[in-house]
Amino acid sequence: MLKFGIKSAILGSAVYYTVDKGVWKDSAKTNELYEELEKGMSPYVGELKKQIPYELPPLPSNDRLTYLFKYYWNCGVKATFTFLVDLPTHTSNAATKSYNYISAALEPVEPSPASSQEKAK
Repeated sequence: MLKFGIKSAILGSAVYYTVDKGVWKDSAKTNELYEELEKGMSPYVGELKKQIPYELPPLPSNDRLTYLFKYYWNCGVKATFTFLVDLPTHTSNAATKSYNYISAALEPVEPSPASSQEKAK
């Protein structure tokens, strides 16, 4: 519970700070805040880059992101409608299997001839 409280406090603080600074207002204000942050952080980031010899790969272009988003969105839509088209078949199969299982469970068990002979002795 304490862990959840700490995470909630950090998230709440981050949201409050961004709202207070105007990040969620118009894009001109957001761009201005980004430039201020970049100016303030650039000496530290430059120093950090010298210490860590790791380069991040470039982000994909907007065209690539747009294509990927459309592709995966369409895959999701196709999968959803395939599921909906097959739903009656799956439902009837499940109902038939359930009926057969319940019918088999409710049928009386006939005693085998060997067990009736043992009872007669």
